[in-house]
Amino acid sequence: MSQENVKVVRRAAEAFNRGDLDAAVADAAPDIEYVATGALPGFRGVFRGVEEYKRFLHWTSEEFDDPRGEPTEISEAGDQVVVGLTISGRGKQSGVETSWTIWQVWTFQEGKVVRGQGFASREEALEAAGMSE
Repeated sequence: MSQENVKVVRRAAEAFNRGDLDAAVADAAPDIEYVATGALPGFRGVFRGVEEYKRFLHWTSEEFDDPRGEPTEISEAGDQVVVGLTISGRGKQSGVETSWTIWQVWTFQEGKVVRGQGFASREEALEAAGMSE
């Protein structure tokens, strides 16, 4: 099942990059919970449910032209997937190209994403998934 979970993560990133937020959350459980890293200004805390998570994702298109999320590393661990994600875009107000990398741990149950959590470092994400090096 874990390879299928990796495919779900990749599909969600591809949908986000197309600007299709409905497709990006298509494999999310209705009660998904996402814990943000706090790296995005004004978006710290827990987002519960598909609509709140979509609101969190939509923030990037409000702040950036052509926002993208590119998975740079994906590791699987049973019912969890650890993702290094580089987020980039051009600031709508500043016109400056910017990018930053976050790490996420996605938890799956019965093929649906039930929880996601963002981390500032790879080490933190791996530790949270029980994959410490």
